[in-house]
Amino acid sequence: MHDDATDPATTCRCAETGTGTGTRTGPSTGTDASQAPCAEGLTRYRAAVVKGCLPRATAPHCLLRLGLLAPPPDDPEVLVPVSPQAAESELLQPVRELLDVQQDRLRSISSGFSPVHAIYRAARRESQDWLTAVDGADAVPALLEQAVRECRSELRTAQPTGERGPYDLTEPALVPAGVAHRALYPHAARTHAAQWRQIQDVERAGGRVRTLHQLTGRLIICDRATAYLAHRDGTGHRGAVEIRHPAVVAHLAAAFDDAWERARPVAEPAAGRSREPLIVDEVRRAVMRQLVAGHTDDAIARRLGVSRRTVAGHVATISRDLGSRSRAQLGYLIARTEPDL
Repeated sequence: MHDDATDPATTCRCAETGTGTGTRTGPSTGTDASQAPCAEGLTRYRAAVVKGCLPRATAPHCLLRLGLLAPPPDDPEVLVPVSPQAAESELLQPVRELLDVQQDRLRSISSGFSPVHAIYRAARRESQDWLTAVDGADAVPALLEQAVRECRSELRTAQPTGERGPYDLTEPALVPAGVAHRALYPHAARTHAAQWRQIQDVERAGGRVRTLHQLTGRLIICDRATAYLAHRDGTGHRGAVEIRHPAVVAHLAAAFDDAWERARPVAEPAAGRSREPLIVDEVRRAVMRQLVAGHTDDAIARRLGVSRRTVAGHVATISRDLGSRSRAQLGYLIARTEPDL
């Protein structure tokens, strides 16, 4: 019955190379090569299928590992071939069970993160809603005018020198009655005709005005709830940013309050537009700081909101007082004589 039982041993060398175990204890954890029978194993498997059995002593290790040979119930000396479908299914069963466990874990993790994703998306939408950019010669003034009209308790404004517009708050009726209005202007506004008229308008409407040697930009803060940063670029294009984030608005309000404490109250209108000596000194010291930083007269004029002629006058006076004969020497002398600038 088993003619090949007398054949010389033809078992494969899988056991010697570490790719077989001799018995099948479960799915292999080796490389892909260990999941396939070797050439000798394929030859012996074909013979077993043709003859119906294979002597146990000559059974290749790879066929045993893959479950392609199994002992029959009536003859312990031989092994009979197992169909590839059955061997493969049994070999894959523990892998499928492991995958099922991992799939359950994947679903559990995904399900657990569902509310996190929802909260994240909502928070992102809220965070993106706290800032709105507005552009346009018509849209910006309309936005700022509406914002001022809707103030209910307090209004802070910083007004650099420049062209007048609806956002300059020159109309007394623009600020609602009962709203405490504090306005900051640069010192240059005291000798700037159009700005001086704006200051008078604000004070007549019940607002309080102070001036500082330098303002960085136009700012409007309404009720500590909303802030507006307005700007105009070099081409005359107007833009504004509406800010509603509480932390950012609070920071801008604190910066305004700090500038307000350092600013100088405006003299009574009857006193005229002449600058007080202290104001003149502050402007001159601001010019000196800009000179030490290496800025040109044009850049200093833009930063301080004054004319280039005014800057040139201050530079000439400072040069005369310090005995400077050149721009470079002037910066050196200022830094040496005014170390606290």
